[in-house]
Amino acid sequence: MPDLGRLLVGLSVVALGALFMLDAAGVLDAGRAIDRWWPCVIVAGGLLTLAERPPSVYRGLVLTAIGTVLLLFTTDTIGESAWDYVWPAAIVLAGLTILSRWRGRAVGAPIRGDADAVVRATAIFSGPHVASTATRFRGAWLTAVFGGVTLDLRGAGLDPGGASVNATVAFGGVEILVPEGWRINVRSTPIFGGIEDKTDRSAVPDDKAPTLSLDAVVLFGGVEIKHDKE
Repeated sequence: MPDLGRLLVGLSVVALGALFMLDAAGVLDAGRAIDRWWPCVIVAGGLLTLAERPPSVYRGLVLTAIGTVLLLFTTDTIGESAWDYVWPAAIVLAGLTILSRWRGRAVGAPIRGDADAVVRATAIFSGPHVASTATRFRGAWLTAVFGGVTLDLRGAGLDPGGASVNATVAFGGVEILVPEGWRINVRSTPIFGGIEDKTDRSAVPDDKAPTLSLDAVVLFGGVEIKHDKE
């Protein structure tokens, strides 16, 4: 598959150079053209994200929608007064997106004798560090609001049926430390945030090995999965 990202950047640079050449020739005002049409780059980026394999549907749709709304403003298709309705609608949409994922992944009940097989941690203007040494870790619920949570699983073992971690982040961060060799599966809804898997996939066992599944909703924040604390 061709490198669509490089194609987008290349075409954007060519278009920028062509605008300045036309401006020098007196054909058009490059500054005014850029002011009106720059959101097209965001729209193209959203469409590019949708074209990825596998596609990042949510992120692609959000980028495309943002670019389209900005384009409507910059081309004077809609007036500035419409902004009074756009940003509250965006907040409502973000809230509905979070609510649509409120259940997260199912987390099993703790195994008798493994007190820290299921972990809960909440950070609100704080930064708790929690660790599990359970031999059959089942899962966790992590919440970070204007704070950060670190979950250290380097001394734990996965339950044979796998484990699930549900992370909800708003203006904060979650850090999950795992030993090498674990299979990781990530499902995420980033809203102006991101999820980064820094684990070494070269040491992952076969498909029959248990999996740590992460279900993350991130609003203006980040989630990292890695082997060592930096």
